[in-house]
Amino acid sequence: ATLDVKDMFFMVPLQEKDREKFAFTWDGIQYTFNRLPQGYKHSPTIAHAALAELLQTVSLPQDVKLYQYIDDILIGGDSPEKVGKVATAVWQILLEADIEVPPEKGQGPSKEVKFLGTWWIAGSAVIPPDTLRKIEELQMPQSRKELQQLMGTLGYWRRHVPGFSIIARPLYSLLRKGKPWKWELEHKEAVKTLTEELKTFQSLGPAHPHDP
Repeated sequence: ATLDVKDMFFMVPLQEKDREKFAFTWDGIQYTFNRLPQGYKHSPTIAHAALAELLQTVSLPQDVKLYQYIDDILIGGDSPEKVGKVATAVWQILLEADIEVPPEKGQGPSKEVKFLGTWWIAGSAVIPPDTLRKIEELQMPQSRKELQQLMGTLGYWRRHVPGFSIIARPLYSLLRKGKPWKWELEHKEAVKTLTEELKTFQSLGPAHPHDP
């Protein structure tokens, strides 16, 4: 099951003494944030820690695990009933803390949920088919910037590609500072190989199959 907290940054109040650090001027009038702003570089870490502190109060059965990344929550286990009870308990604790959890963004309990862009199917991490299709449809890069964007996309799924760093070596070499841009056959072949490997290893089973 998954839960997605709405606007977690804005759920964290700023202390009075810190508010002046977040002051800004708009149309000649000075304002300041009284909640954690999204643009502050430490906001994700602070928001994650604040939510984690709340989640630590949830009682978990031995065979149920809870995972969190900033404002996204994943609850896994062998029993849909137990997972559902934990999800309800988490929901209740968040609501009591005046933290909104939109019902339409929740998933499960189910054997299939999407979490952080990845399909989780019966314990396996799967690249969504629409993501694979978009990767296949990407054009070969025509500039260093386009290659950086492509490598960002491919690199996100690197754990699905055995020997990713070796296959991608010609591409990373082309991104080195001062390296002249010259797109050659070896670069094209590297992109094709990485794409094919993603399709081959679209689904990854759990390293520890007995973990929820």
